[in-house]
Amino acid sequence: MKNNTIIDNRMQNLGITRKYKGYYQLKLAIELALEDEDRLCSVAKNLYRPVAEICGCSQCSVYRNICTLSDNIWNYHYDALSRIAVFKLTNKITATDMIAILVADILRSQYNNVS
Repeated sequence: MKNNTIIDNRMQNLGITRKYKGYYQLKLAIELALEDEDRLCSVAKNLYRPVAEICGCSQCSVYRNICTLSDNIWNYHYDALSRIAVFKLTNKITATDMIAILVADILRSQYNNVS
């Protein structure tokens, strides 16, 4: 439950709202990656496929929807993305990059709250 609120807040800070079809798909992908970071090593198989099965759509649809969100963040919320990325973003991010950046940011915040 705590992760749900954190994920929602992070996504909304980047302009990702429930109006996007990919909102719940991205949220689910982040939840799965938080459960097991190794899922980030093979995103199509370990994230897009399970998300597609849960959402009742194709992997391609999940990927496309998350790419749309990634593009919107890059185009309209670059500054917010740069703050949470903790490294210089010189090239447009991929959908996988965006998931990895959000997962790393959430894990960092959880670690900092424990310390």
